[in-house]
Amino acid sequence: MTTLVMFSGGLDSTAMLVKLLAESADELRVHHIRMINKEKRDLAEQLAVEGILAYCRAHYRAFRYSESALDFSALEAIPIDYLAIAFVACQVAIDTPGCNRIAVATLASDTDIANRSARQRRVFEEIHACYRARKLGEPSVDWVYPVHDIPKAELAAGLPPALLDLSWSCRRPVEGLRPCMACKACRMRQSLRIPAAPAHNPVS
Repeated sequence: MTTLVMFSGGLDSTAMLVKLLAESADELRVHHIRMINKEKRDLAEQLAVEGILAYCRAHYRAFRYSESALDFSALEAIPIDYLAIAFVACQVAIDTPGCNRIAVATLASDTDIANRSARQRRVFEEIHACYRARKLGEPSVDWVYPVHDIPKAELAAGLPPALLDLSWSCRRPVEGLRPCMACKACRMRQSLRIPAAPAHNPVS
């Protein structure tokens, strides 16, 4: 089993990665999309991703890692992230020999999750069908949700404190590096008494 893990550096995707590393024998390809938009959280997310992956390599087992970038900084609107993830996931799955699963950190408690997941799969299937038409024998790929039924508080409680501290949640970081403490994601961490996402030192 070869699984592509779409990884953001957030609490949910960190818990998903740990679960797959610790509880499965899958060959894993972890992929991070550096999503650049007017929220300007891409640098903070990138630093979180690097710290989390270093910890996981040291404490769990080996995995393949890759990353890509989508730059929407010229747009006033915030792009629909989950559709962008579906588009990139297809490209990376095709690039991953034997890939037959894509794992995303969707939770049952997320807003409108059934419709979002269905739209995500439709985007993927349209692109994947084009590849299959060009290359006979391309394997079918399933979408899986390893932490779907786990409450967020339980996800947080199950993570090593070091990983919990490294995970990034803030949607509107101050100067791109410090959690705002006011957005929905920051308030969620506060409500669950999870430490705030780390403030990063400015990069020279």
